[in-house]
Amino acid sequence: MSDLQKKIEDTLGILNKLKRDQHITEDSMNKIPQVSDKKPQSFEGEEIVFDPDSSPEAWDYFKIFNDKIKNLNLKNKRLIWENEIINIDGKSETIDIAGDCSFNFNGNKMKSFEKMQLEGLQKLKLEVCQKMHHNLLNLDLMPVTGGMNNLKGNLKYDKENKILVHDFGRTPENMHDRLDTFVTFIDYSLKKRNELKQNIPCIKEIGEFFSNSIFTTSLKGENFEVLYDFMDNYENVYTYCKKFYNIDSRSFIDRLVESGKKPINNAESLNNYMDLAIDYWILKGETFLQK
Repeated sequence: MSDLQKKIEDTLGILNKLKRDQHITEDSMNKIPQVSDKKPQSFEGEEIVFDPDSSPEAWDYFKIFNDKIKNLNLKNKRLIWENEIINIDGKSETIDIAGDCSFNFNGNKMKSFEKMQLEGLQKLKLEVCQKMHHNLLNLDLMPVTGGMNNLKGNLKYDKENKILVHDFGRTPENMHDRLDTFVTFIDYSLKKRNELKQNIPCIKEIGEFFSNSIFTTSLKGENFEVLYDFMDNYENVYTYCKKFYNIDSRSFIDRLVESGKKPINNAESLNNYMDLAIDYWILKGETFLQK
């Protein structure tokens, strides 16, 4: 058994106990494997303290799911995959892909969650989820060209629970850097893109779409065209999630989309979100072991 396999199996053992409502000791929680953000790791003969989600250990994990990964380069303590793509015009382009923590249970997010009236098993779940923040099963690939990584962390809900890209002003408390909200936004954006392609939209409709879509952040830089061409490889949210999250279950992707439509504003909604995260990590772990 490889070191990666053992780490995944150890993590699954704890998560499955939690899912069965079994007690987990503090000692067991402290044994949840972490990708270190303090221990130097070697890259091309140099010892570097990496960001956990884009470290050599993380990329060894990513490569299990994707045998096309190559051309890793170091940028600001992060390993980046320069992924070459051919756009619809036959032109070669490069889009940078990095690692990302899918469910954010760190820092300010935890401060927000701890304000909710959790009891009993819910408190235990939150402790485990916090320990999972830098676990391999919470790490996934993310396009960074065009600012997709920044966009995920800047999605918020308005009073009608519509998902919006936050720009200026005070940071809302309901902006939790959530995988499910991001997947919901991808689902909306790709469906709307396909709809606009089928019709002849007015300029106002195009403007409204680009002002609040997965392309919004890229419009402020120089990589909108590259990101748009790249996302043309994905017909819908299912093909995107299969590529970046290695999820082939439409029912689970539908569950992510439905969950992402709801803000976390009380103990019940937080508990549902934690259950989703736990099921996601179990699904990812089982898929890894099958590989």
